[in-house]
Amino acid sequence: MHVAIFIGSPRSNGNTATMAGTLSKRLKAKGVECRTYFLYHHKIQPCLDCRDCKSDAMECSQKDGMMLLYNTMEWADVIVFGTPIYWFGPSAQTKLMIDRFRPYFANKKLYGKRAGLLLPAGSGVGDCDMTIEQFRRIFKALGVEFIDAVTVKAYDEDEAEELIKRHDVLRDFIDKILMEESYKSPIQLKK
Repeated sequence: MHVAIFIGSPRSNGNTATMAGTLSKRLKAKGVECRTYFLYHHKIQPCLDCRDCKSDAMECSQKDGMMLLYNTMEWADVIVFGTPIYWFGPSAQTKLMIDRFRPYFANKKLYGKRAGLLLPAGSGVGDCDMTIEQFRRIFKALGVEFIDAVTVKAYDEDEAEELIKRHDVLRDFIDKILMEESYKSPIQLKK
């Protein structure tokens, strides 16, 4: 199984990165191949609405940091997006990535994949509802199954780490990632 994790936080040691790092470490321990990307380390241009992605090769005409991210999404069986909540929505860099999903609406290359969310928010789950709904609609439009969202009340550094240690907020999410969609039973991982 291949899992791609995209971190949309500008802080490489923040709560989103902590949640993503713990998720990756635990999945790797179960034999899952994970690739993690910090979106702020990639130059992502805004969508130009040129509509090249709707014709011919059905690919984005811009050749920027999204090229690697596109390849990784297509490689993955499961895609996880982690973003802090800014004004009830995803970070600006996450939104840039989302806007560049337009080729997938036409070419259907993400159809049948599964995806989930890691959402730390200073005020907790109540601030995450609009972001969760946005991603639900995006996933539905792209034919991607929504696994779940892990939300935590975390603002200061290390708050997410404490929640993971005390309440193991990622346990059920990991179990859902490891579930095979068609049978709803755990995937038999080869060692």
